[in-house]
Amino acid sequence: MRTLVCVLALNCLTAAALAETDPAFQANFRGDAAGSIEIGRIAFSDLVRTKADSLGEAELARLSGYLRDDLERSLIAANWHGVAARETVLTVTIMDVVPNRPTMHQIQEMDSAHYSAQANGGAALSARLLDSDGGVIAEFTYAWFSPGSSSDTNAGVWSDTRLAFQTFSASLAESLGVAPMPHS
Repeated sequence: MRTLVCVLALNCLTAAALAETDPAFQANFRGDAAGSIEIGRIAFSDLVRTKADSLGEAELARLSGYLRDDLERSLIAANWHGVAARETVLTVTIMDVVPNRPTMHQIQEMDSAHYSAQANGGAALSARLLDSDGGVIAEFTYAWFSPGSSSDTNAGVWSDTRLAFQTFSASLAESLGVAPMPHS
């Protein structure tokens, strides 16, 4: 159990450290968020939808859940997620994903796919922050794919993708600055 906590803590620290210095994260602000940011729709690009046949539809739901959890965690930590009179909504599109290992669907469908196979994974994302009237407050983009060959035998199917999600979420929350929400 202690090992798991340490591994999870290292993942969070790694994402936060990447967020501070990552030139792959771009934010274009047109205004300021007035208060609480609620996470709206998490969509998939046509490219990811095309990959769903190979990856498996269940994987898209899993990825959406991972991203939503990371965004909530980062926004809550920065006091940007809560209750407010005028809601601001964040919509996110997963533009591309690459797994580190074959998904269960791929293993079941392809004779040559085996869980021991490893690849460099990652993700590309775009997001829009909308005010209560639907006007665009800010647009965000981020893409990170592991640059080197992975020798991590403990890497899961979505290890690099999850790191990209965590870094995107931390960078987005950090880019918003100080929240106008009361601290809890």
